[in-house]
Amino acid sequence: MMRFIAALLILISTSYSLAFNFSSPFNSEPEFLPVDQAFSLSVNSDTSGQVWATWHITDGYYLYRHQLKIDSQDEPSLQFADIPQGEIKQDPYFGEVEVYHHQLKLPLQVDESVLPNNINFTIRYQGCAEKGLCYPPQTVPMSAEFAKVTSSRLNDDVEPSTPATAFKPSEAQQVTSLISQSSFSKMLIVMFGLGLLLSLTPCVLPMIPIVSAIVVGSKAKGWSGLYLSAVYVLAMALTYGLIGALAGWFGTQLNLQAALQDPIILLLSAALFLLLSLSMFGVFDLRLPSTLQTRLDEWSNRSQNSRSKILGIFLAGIFATLVVSPCVSAPLAGVVLYISSTSDPLYGAAALFSMGLGMGLPLLLVGALGSKVLPKNGAWLEDIKKLMGFALLGLAIWLANRWISEDFHLWLWGLLSLGIASYFLHRTLTGHSHPVRWLFALSAIMIGFVEIIGATSGSHTPMTPLNQLSLNRAGEANPHAEVPYYRTIGSLEELKQIQTQSTLPIVIDLYADWCISCKITEEKVFKHPDVLPLLHQVTFVKVDVTDNNPKNQTFLKHFGLFGPPAMLFFNRQDDLLDNYSLVGEPTKDEVEARLQALLSNENNEKVYQ
Repeated sequence: MMRFIAALLILISTSYSLAFNFSSPFNSEPEFLPVDQAFSLSVNSDTSGQVWATWHITDGYYLYRHQLKIDSQDEPSLQFADIPQGEIKQDPYFGEVEVYHHQLKLPLQVDESVLPNNINFTIRYQGCAEKGLCYPPQTVPMSAEFAKVTSSRLNDDVEPSTPATAFKPSEAQQVTSLISQSSFSKMLIVMFGLGLLLSLTPCVLPMIPIVSAIVVGSKAKGWSGLYLSAVYVLAMALTYGLIGALAGWFGTQLNLQAALQDPIILLLSAALFLLLSLSMFGVFDLRLPSTLQTRLDEWSNRSQNSRSKILGIFLAGIFATLVVSPCVSAPLAGVVLYISSTSDPLYGAAALFSMGLGMGLPLLLVGALGSKVLPKNGAWLEDIKKLMGFALLGLAIWLANRWISEDFHLWLWGLLSLGIASYFLHRTLTGHSHPVRWLFALSAIMIGFVEIIGATSGSHTPMTPLNQLSLNRAGEANPHAEVPYYRTIGSLEELKQIQTQSTLPIVIDLYADWCISCKITEEKVFKHPDVLPLLHQVTFVKVDVTDNNPKNQTFLKHFGLFGPPAMLFFNRQDDLLDNYSLVGEPTKDEVEARLQALLSNENNEKVYQ
């Protein structure tokens, strides 16, 4: 086992060294596209006679706003009618600048006194690659037939596909921008810090009972507890490193965590945690066959820790990372999307390995300090062991709830709380009375009854079980509201059908039953009184990727998404508005701002038609 772990460590350390570009079998030197492929420029006119200059910008490249110029040999008055604001970027060449990604479309305007006329002109622009290459300024000769525009759109309108609205970058975009501008060593520090921040989220919370149960169950003391938790954290970090390598190699379409959210796998995992919790309650002892146990005991006598125990902890770290906590938070989504654009598996492995170490630091503290603060023996050690059993039982519920009907969620949490209360009441009434035990008992009784009352009222949210009984206060989401989904789909073909039917802008909500953040977004954002009326003015579509079937994967690959939650915005012409997109759990302000801008642009478009 130790040889296996050592081999994995060597693999990761090799990833670090190769990422410094000392040597790499995958990508020793960055490959850059020719400038005309990185920035494909075309000039054409629409049905109204308006002439447009359009840049299709390849992923991983960006165009400078301040370098956009137009010169005309025949008519000096030719100019861009409107240049929209771009994204703010701290550029290594020009400092803080405005840039454009994906696509830029600009209208060309000329003095109507010379129309109609065929005009020769040149367009000047300059762009760079995210990996560090800055192309020289480009001068492209063009020619176009200018005629009078049939609608007054020049000064007030830019076609909806133009990123005319500048939003504050989302968390995913901020993380992507940060790591794309960082050196390799700085990126590792950033990723480690990002992991520390993620350790304070529900992504890591379910892992704490597992590590605690390992320390308590093994009765580890001193350095032994730190050692066992370090094995677990190493397995977790290596698993994230593998995810990063796969993202760099295959792109976003290969998502191990989503693939493992199969109901059979989840229910088997829940059953496993249920068995482990019963063993903590003393119902039975998990033992291997006597012959195998004898051999393992002999190996254990040669070393401080049993190899079977180390292997079990290592596998538990892998399992928990892939199955227990499949978080696709906004920062993690931003990282994975950037890694997938680099096509560098070694860079991806190193980045997510560093993030995994940051996420595991609190777990190391649990292992190191847990053995010191725990009693060495007696009644309190028995209480803590039972608490770990209830925590593992909670993990079983956590996993099963991803596929069990929401009507039963609060019932399960309420019964779990009453079970904890029953245990501590039994302890206090059988000669082990203590204020702390009474506190646990009374708190658990109160929480249990609140959860059950919430279940009977129709609530589905464990953290706010009484929301269905409360009156909607100003500035808060209305728990009684219905989210106005037009339809629930799961494939690209179904989306295309809706696009042919809808005359309104389309907004997509990417969802899965196992995505906790998706349900939080629905309750806290979509039902908010500031957002709900705006959703009624668009075609709001839920894309359910719970099954992660081939059609779901094709949809995710088409839009370059790693998994839910995410939101996509389309105008009435079915153009995807890239700069509107939200990846990860969105805030109410982010969703509201994009819906208002989308509807405002569409209303302006109607006025001109």
